[in-house]
Amino acid sequence: MNTKNLRRLEIAGGAVVFLLASFLHFFYELTDGAVVGALFGAVNESLWEHIKIFSIAYLAWAIVELLWARPPFREFISAKAAGLLALWVGIALSFYIYTYFTGKPLLFVDLAIGIVFSVVSHFVSYRLTTSDKNKGQYFYTALMFLILAFIMILCMSYFPPKSYLFRDPVTGGYGVPPEALDAGAVFLDKTLG
Repeated sequence: MNTKNLRRLEIAGGAVVFLLASFLHFFYELTDGAVVGALFGAVNESLWEHIKIFSIAYLAWAIVELLWARPPFREFISAKAAGLLALWVGIALSFYIYTYFTGKPLLFVDLAIGIVFSVVSHFVSYRLTTSDKNKGQYFYTALMFLILAFIMILCMSYFPPKSYLFRDPVTGGYGVPPEALDAGAVFLDKTLG
């Protein structure tokens, strides 16, 4: 493993993930509500959609790191799963704690949380990947977590549970807006019928 390359990639990862997540925030609108936009972009302003876009950016950058730095695969997967978990928990807890006191989301605080936990997730990942502890023993658990996380990321915009995490504070709705679902059904009727 090239530790120097991995360190550079992890440091850059904090910024890259934040910038890519910022792009993905608008990806759904840029694709005019296309399925690919709903799968990889934020379909509303719910906390889940923000966690989703940061997760996609984090996982995409993890692939770049894996191909470029070539860390030990099992350790890397375990470390990336821990980093993703730190990203999810950090964003969610920070958001809920500060909105408890402010009563509403504040854009500059949301942006700061995104930057901080992009960096924290890569710090966690780097420290675990390069530590001497045997992380390979957690490989299968970590791999299952990453697979389930990816499935959730792809599915929860279309099939969100009716919980506060998935509720759009702007519209009060959940997941993909209904008019986009109807447009998709019309599109499928035309192509399949």
